[in-house]
Amino acid sequence: MKQLELSTMRIFVGVAEGGSMSAAAEKCHLTVAAVSKRVRDLELSTGNHLFQRHARGMTLTAAGRSMLQHAREIIFAVDKMQSEQRQLAQGVAGVVRIASMGSAIAHFLPSDLKEFFNLHPGVAIELSDATSADVVEAVLEGRADVGIFLASANHALLKIYDYYRDALALVVPITHPLAGRGHVHFADLLEHEFIALARRSTIVQTMIAASEGALRIRLHVHTSDALCRMVGAGLGIGICPLKAARSNRRVVPIDVLALDEPWAVRQLLIGVRPDEDGLSGAARVFLAHCRAAASVALADELAGADARAA
Repeated sequence: MKQLELSTMRIFVGVAEGGSMSAAAEKCHLTVAAVSKRVRDLELSTGNHLFQRHARGMTLTAAGRSMLQHAREIIFAVDKMQSEQRQLAQGVAGVVRIASMGSAIAHFLPSDLKEFFNLHPGVAIELSDATSADVVEAVLEGRADVGIFLASANHALLKIYDYYRDALALVVPITHPLAGRGHVHFADLLEHEFIALARRSTIVQTMIAASEGALRIRLHVHTSDALCRMVGAGLGIGICPLKAARSNRRVVPIDVLALDEPWAVRQLLIGVRPDEDGLSGAARVFLAHCRAAASVALADELAGADARAA
C-alpha cells in the first residue's frame, strides 16, 4: 500500500459520512472531480473497493467500514496531537478531553472540575455532552480520553471505575393528585401523560421498556430544567434526575416523589481505553482526581446512612 496522506483520509471520511462525492467536496472545499480522484487513488492503493455506488449516493463496503474506523482514529490522533502542541506552546500543561452524559455535567462534574483546576491551573479541559452509548463510542474511537456514563451502557471494551450514584425522581405539579405521596411505583403512573427528555436518552429508553409500550408522552424536551418547567405549568408529569428535580423545586411549583423502582438508582462510571498507559499525564491526573472525589462522596453517603439508621 502506498503511503497515505492525511488529507486523503479526511476526504474519504467526508464521503463516508456525507454519503456522496458532492457532500464531501462541499465539506472539504474541493471540486467533485478532485474528490473522485482521491477516492479512486485510495481504492487503487488499498486494492479494495471501499464504496458501493448507487443512484442516490454511496455506501461503504466491508473494506470501507474497516478503513473508516482506522481513518477516524488517525485523524483524531493527529488533531489531538496538534491541539496539545498548540496548548503547550501557549503554556498549558496538558489537555484532557472528556465526554460525559448530561446528568454528570449538570450535577457532579462542576465541583470536581473546580477542585481540579485549583490544583492544576495549567491543564485545559475539552468537555462534550452525549448519551452514555455515544460517550463509550467516543472513548473507544479516541475522540475522548475519559468518558463518564451509566453502568447500563455497553462498556465491555473499556477499563472502568465507579464514579457517583444518581437517582431518578418523579416530578408532578404541586396541585397534582399524586403530590404529597412521597413515593410511587412506576406502574401506577401509566394512566398519566408524561413530559419526557430526548427520545435517545437512557431515561426515556428505560421508561419505555418498563412500561412495555404503554408510556404516553405528550412532548419531549432537551433538559431536566425544561422538563420541570413544563411540569410546573401543568402539562404533565415527568421523570428526571433527583438533583435536578430538587434544584428546580425551589423556583417551580412542583413536588418531587421518590420512585420505588430498582432502575431509579443509577451507577455512573468513569471509563478509559484498556491501554490506560497511553493516557497523557494530564488525563491520568484527572482520572485519579475524579476517582478520589467519588470515593469521598461514597464514604460520606455511607456515613450518613449509618447515622440515619442509628
